[in-house]
Amino acid sequence: MANAILRTVIGALVASTAVIGSAAQSATAQGFTGSFAPEQWELFNSSPAFPNIDNSQITINNIPLAPFNGSVDFTNAPDSLTLVGSNQSAILEQLGFSCNSPDLPVSVLFLCDTSFTTVFVTVPETSILSFDWDYTTADSLGPAFDPFGFALGNFPPTDPNADGSFTELIDRSGSSQQSGTASVEVAANQIFGFQIGTADNQGGRATTIISQFQVRSIDPPDEPVSVPEPTSAVAIAAITGLGLRLSKTARSGK
Repeated sequence: MANAILRTVIGALVASTAVIGSAAQSATAQGFTGSFAPEQWELFNSSPAFPNIDNSQITINNIPLAPFNGSVDFTNAPDSLTLVGSNQSAILEQLGFSCNSPDLPVSVLFLCDTSFTTVFVTVPETSILSFDWDYTTADSLGPAFDPFGFALGNFPPTDPNADGSFTELIDRSGSSQQSGTASVEVAANQIFGFQIGTADNQGGRATTIISQFQVRSIDPPDEPVSVPEPTSAVAIAAITGLGLRLSKTARSGK
């Protein structure tokens, strides 16, 4: 009798474990597909310091300057996306200038100021987003000038009502190459974005590859998830709030 009871209990535990494993697998969507396919994301480059400047109309020697020139590449989707930060000084260098040139027109000084590059999407239902990230920066001063993380808000960064939070994932005092894994709970219809900040748009770009992107629905609510503490209260001014508007003397003293 005792052996029969033991076999029944063990059988029930094995069956329960199988059900739990099956449920966990079926609740997860993999990669940049469906509501998170490449065409659902939008790229935005801007500067908290100069939000109203249409820099597509500014020229040097009659050569038009591009807007803040961060980019996103979905070539390897659905497996990964690559986010590249802005580096306006590359354009100036092609024209024979630098951010420290004494004859640089005052009208384009904003090109050497703070900006951020965000690729964002509207999350259709309350979910946990998880992903791996691999970060590198070509800036000789390291990641302090090019932080990477994610932003959450109720309005897209293109909206004048944009608000939200920025959670930094890299260690700004760490090496030029870093990697990690992150999870974040996002409410239905909330804006989520991967973001690279640029302190002064010179010295080299930062690049982050996002892979192993997974979406797990938690509607109805699931167990709480631990996420990194946000480092700024306002996403649209995240880079300024992080204290990244470092002086030119710090750059020139490298």
